[in-house]
Amino acid sequence: MPYCGGKKEPMKFLGTIVLTLLAMLPRPAVAEPTTIDHVTIVDVADGTRVPNQSINFDGDRINAIGPSPLRGPGRRVDGTGLFVLPGLWDMHVHSHRERRWTYHYPLLRAFGITGVRDAGTHLASALAFRARTKDDPLAPRVIWGSPIVDGAPQVNSFGLSTEDEPSARHLVRELHRQGFDFLKVYDRLSPGAYHGLTSEARRLGMPIEGHVPLALSPDLVIASGQRLIDHLTLIAEGCSPRTLSVVNRKNAEDPRESDSLSILMSNEVASAMMNFDIRTCKPLFDRLARKRVWQVPTFVQLETFVSPTAPPDWQARRDYVSPGLQADWEKSVKEADPVALANGRKILDIQLSMLKPMADAGVPILAGTDSSSEMWVFAGFSLHRELELFVEAGLSPLQAIQTATLNPRIYAGHDRGKPLIRPGERADLVLFAADPTADIGSLATIRGVVARGMYHDRASLDALLVDAKRRAKTAGK
Repeated sequence: MPYCGGKKEPMKFLGTIVLTLLAMLPRPAVAEPTTIDHVTIVDVADGTRVPNQSINFDGDRINAIGPSPLRGPGRRVDGTGLFVLPGLWDMHVHSHRERRWTYHYPLLRAFGITGVRDAGTHLASALAFRARTKDDPLAPRVIWGSPIVDGAPQVNSFGLSTEDEPSARHLVRELHRQGFDFLKVYDRLSPGAYHGLTSEARRLGMPIEGHVPLALSPDLVIASGQRLIDHLTLIAEGCSPRTLSVVNRKNAEDPRESDSLSILMSNEVASAMMNFDIRTCKPLFDRLARKRVWQVPTFVQLETFVSPTAPPDWQARRDYVSPGLQADWEKSVKEADPVALANGRKILDIQLSMLKPMADAGVPILAGTDSSSEMWVFAGFSLHRELELFVEAGLSPLQAIQTATLNPRIYAGHDRGKPLIRPGERADLVLFAADPTADIGSLATIRGVVARGMYHDRASLDALLVDAKRRAKTAGK
């Protein structure tokens, strides 16, 4: 049948087809008023679910929540069948040096991570990025740690050194003036330098976080007011005076070469911990709980370090890091000491066995990965694995999720009595097809992420993964 309107009608028909096809294309994430309808909101404080809710946000704050449908301007998203949780936090990353941010940012967003604790980078990089992250639409919220503060000579390319109490006090004053959120302490600090750092930081109200220096003990850092311990450094060893004395002795023999991981994997420490008994840790756990000293275990970092021949799923992700890191990792695989790795696997088992007793004692736990240059640790992916390890170690899925949602906010001063998803709160949200507080494997069912006033649907998140690979190819280490 011929078109009645002559030659113009086929053009109209073609235009309709084009518009229809364009409407079917994935919609890019942009900041605009948005209402998500028919979702189940999960309260991560207790696992309570509220079904058939609408969430309206504009910018980075939630405007309104109520039964669906809820009136609101702008874009509407059908969230039928989806569960909404607060955005995840990775509480130990090093994303702001060697251009890692270029591929970390899209990976973090794609895996629902809307906030990070950066545990140290180059001084200039940190100062520059503290301003830059405010304008980058993919940047997470960042808690900024100072560059690592250690003894001399410095073994970290991005670290700062202090050798005695006067220089330590001066350094704290300068880093406090620069506005860092906490002071990051490390392995090889002398007792005098550590005392200078902690006493001056307390005077200025600057939190101390990081490692337990190898010349000290968990009890000494608790008494000094350190707020957080990364990697469970010296926690297992601190349960046994004999083992702790081995660590202190090995550090004293050559403090210039000491680091917590190599000492942890040494034959002497492995031998001293041969008959480790978790019951001996109860007094230490009680002291950590009483003083509210946060722990960031980073199990995934140790798991991958002691298993350098990566499983297939890790190998498949290799393009999510820079070529320089890939080369470093392959070199490490060839040079790995089998005895040290076997010792490390035993220590990992011991650390995993500590998690539930610590949590049961009231020790506050945070999820972190050490995403940086660590072997087979990938931004985004590895936080999900860390939470799986927490469940394997005995936490419930809800408890594990709390370490990446509720607990980071409490650490940062949030009132634990107020829900994280409510009007006026940050619009940092993750939408899942199944509830990960019931089954931790449901972390793999992300269907959408809200951050920076933007809603990313699944297609947008998949595009971020592609972009991360592209960015990684041109990054440094």
